Amino acid sequence: MDLQPILQHLRGQLADLALREIEPAPGLDAALRTSRTTPAVYLLPLSEKGRGLDHTGDVDQLEHRLFAVLQVVDVMAPDGTTGVVDLTTLRRRVKKALIGFVPDTSMGDPVLFVGGELVQFEGDGRLWWSDEFGFTGYYDRSNP
Repeated sequence: MDLQPILQHLRGQLADLALREIEPAPGLDAALRTSRTTPAVYLLPLSEKGRGLDHTGDVDQLEHRLFAVLQVVDVMAPDGTTGVVDLTTLRRRVKKALIGFVPDTSMGDPVLFVGGELVQFEGDGRLWWSDEFGFTGYYDRSNP
């Protein structure tokens, strides 16, 4: 799944926040293992599901694509004050940046919010949250 248009859009839309990273990650484990900075945002591919079209059959398909924006923040800074970017603000900005954005101009379907959930919060002050988004793209066998 090509998430580059979404990654570039997020980088542009969140540039004014004090984020240390806005990067892709191949999966949740990789993001959890390699992240050393906060606040940060990681973009993860989750799933793709194809559906054939009535007029072309199964070779040209609509692809329903699901991806996650993994957000990591420090709830408390080392000096005991609140973190640089709070989760509520970060989630609001990510949603504002993505909902309605059209990453695949050949299809024209916008990104929609699917849901969010706590991923990890082990008491070290680092909170991991995942918001899931989806959009529909088009697979054209003549131009994969």
